[in-house]
Amino acid sequence: MNARTGAVFAAGVFVMALAQFFGAMAGAGVGIGIACLLPLISLGLLRMFEVELQNQWLGVMPPVLASGIGVMLWAASRPGMDPLLWMSPCLAGMITAVIVWWKNRDARRCALCNSRVSNTITFTCPRCNLVVCESKCWDFEKIRCRLCVQNAVPLFPPSKQWWDKNVGLTTQQGRCQRCQVGPEDAELRTCPKCGRPQCLECWDDSNGVCSRCQRRVEALPDALKQFMQSTR
Repeated sequence: MNARTGAVFAAGVFVMALAQFFGAMAGAGVGIGIACLLPLISLGLLRMFEVELQNQWLGVMPPVLASGIGVMLWAASRPGMDPLLWMSPCLAGMITAVIVWWKNRDARRCALCNSRVSNTITFTCPRCNLVVCESKCWDFEKIRCRLCVQNAVPLFPPSKQWWDKNVGLTTQQGRCQRCQVGPEDAELRTCPKCGRPQCLECWDDSNGVCSRCQRRVEALPDALKQFMQSTR
C-alpha cells in the first residue's frame, strides 16, 4: 500500500467514523442505518480517488474500522448505549464483503499471476494466446508474455518450406548479424531486402524483423501485427 492509498484510507475512515458516531448519537436505528451505508460510501471514495487495490478484499477494512471506532467513541461517552449498536461494525463488514464479492465474481484474471485485470491493461500473447497483465507478465521489448520469454516459445513454424517462402534463402556465408553465430552452428537466412544473414533463432526472437534494415516478415500472426511497425 503506497502513501496515497494510505492517505485515502485514513481520510475515509475518519469521515465515516464521524458519520457513525453522530448516527449512534441519534439512536440505534439511525446508527445501524448509517453502518449499512458506510460500505457504499467507502467503495465510492475508493473509486472517486481511483485507488487500485492489489487485493480487493482490503476494501472491507475501512467500513469495519470506521463503524467500530464510531461506536466505541459513542460508547465511551455514553455508558448506557443501546447494545444493538455493536452490530454496526459486523453489518458494515458483511455488506462490504457481499458487494466486493459481487463485483469480482466474474472478473477476469491474468493467466500467469492470477491477479484481477478487470480495470487494468491486458495483452494477448501472440505466441501462446494467453491473456496477461501489463504490470508483471508482459515483456514490452520482446512483445510476448513472461512465460514465453522464459521457455523460448517459438513464433514461427519449423517447416523449411515456410522459411523459404516467408523469410529468405539459406546461406553458408557470413555470421548472424545479431548473435554472430556461424553457419556451422546454426541455420542462417538472408534478409530479402538488405541481404544480411540472421539465424533462425534470432529471426524468431526479433519477431521476424531484420536487425539491420528493420524489414519484417509479412506472415505474422494477427495478434502480433498490431504491435509491429509497417516496414518492408
